[in-house]
Amino acid sequence: MTNKQKYLLALGFVFVLLGVSLYGVFVRPPRLGLDLRGGLHVVLTAKEKPGAPISEEAMEQTKRIIDQRVNRLGVTEPGIERHGRGNIMVQLPGIKEPQKALEVIGKTALLEFKPVLNFSEEKKEYILGPTLLTGKALSSAKIGEDELGRAAVDITFNKEGAKKFDEIAKELYQKQLAIVLDDVVMSAPVIQSTEYGGKAQITGDFTIDEARRLVVVLEYGALPVELEISENRVVGPTLGHDSLIAGLRAGIIGLVLVALFMVGFYRVLGFLSWLTLTVFAVFLSGLLVVVNATLTLPGIAGIILMVGVATDSSIIVFERIKEEVRGGKTIRTAMDTGFTHGFRTFLDADLVTLTTAIILFWFGVGPVRGFALTLMLGIACDIFTSFFFTRSVLGLLARTRLVKHPKLLGMREEVE
Repeated sequence: MTNKQKYLLALGFVFVLLGVSLYGVFVRPPRLGLDLRGGLHVVLTAKEKPGAPISEEAMEQTKRIIDQRVNRLGVTEPGIERHGRGNIMVQLPGIKEPQKALEVIGKTALLEFKPVLNFSEEKKEYILGPTLLTGKALSSAKIGEDELGRAAVDITFNKEGAKKFDEIAKELYQKQLAIVLDDVVMSAPVIQSTEYGGKAQITGDFTIDEARRLVVVLEYGALPVELEISENRVVGPTLGHDSLIAGLRAGIIGLVLVALFMVGFYRVLGFLSWLTLTVFAVFLSGLLVVVNATLTLPGIAGIILMVGVATDSSIIVFERIKEEVRGGKTIRTAMDTGFTHGFRTFLDADLVTLTTAIILFWFGVGPVRGFALTLMLGIACDIFTSFFFTRSVLGLLARTRLVKHPKLLGMREEVE
């Protein structure tokens, strides 16, 4: 196979991948993060009690339960991460009722069954006895209806819980049993039977949404630690949209200015640089879709930075070609050897940047990781695009009549 055939085959491979990337971007555009789409950002901090430090296992379990609760809320592309030793950062893009979502994800959900000893008319509250059963005895919870057709929560006990609840029913027959959630009495029904078959119902004049949220927090159990909100920020969808437009505008303006400079300085080679940047941008967009990455403002900053890095790669190659021509080689030979030497040079620089990005991604959190991920994907696209696209086009240009017109290739001084 001749070199020309190899270059054509490489370009064919590039165009196939371009088509796949464009298809993926149009069918399934990159996800937008909280700062671009709007939503809820909250940091939950564990409350430590004197002499009782919170274990790593308890925090991990808390994170898993919050993750399960958020998934049941139906939020698309949530972000839940440990943020330091005792903090959990939750990001819910596109959430329409942030306060209600906040009630669900941070609720301790400690469900207790307690006997009613009396009712205080003065304080308007029940006087309760000790806890007889907790939410750990539940196996499931779902939305139901009470005898009046109002929303309620039907709960099912596990085997041990069902046995224990029947024992309580026998002991408190015709007496009140309070159902308490996070120290709030939800209802205090009178026990009407001595056997419930492992099922009971929580009533409390709920709306459908309130019942649904209660189901969510009960299904996955109580949080092992008590949490408080240390940071709470709501990003409006309008602000997110404006940020997205501003970021895209900055990227497009940067791309156009760089392209104009390259074409003005390097002529045909500058036009090749512009084509390379376009191919690079399409590949990067497609790669963001493939890895299911979330696009954020720091991510857009990473993309804009990579436009400069990718342009720098082209400049290194073009200047090396000029250097080869100054050394007495023909333009055709200079294009072949210049790319090889230039590629090695910017590959070293790209690998150093890639190492830095990996470190940022490994140790960073939130927006830092988004920036680092975009940087890593951009470096991979830059290397791929340069090797398969730029190299192939240069190889084909070297075999055309353009080499007889060095000024069109931005080589004025080198041939004088």
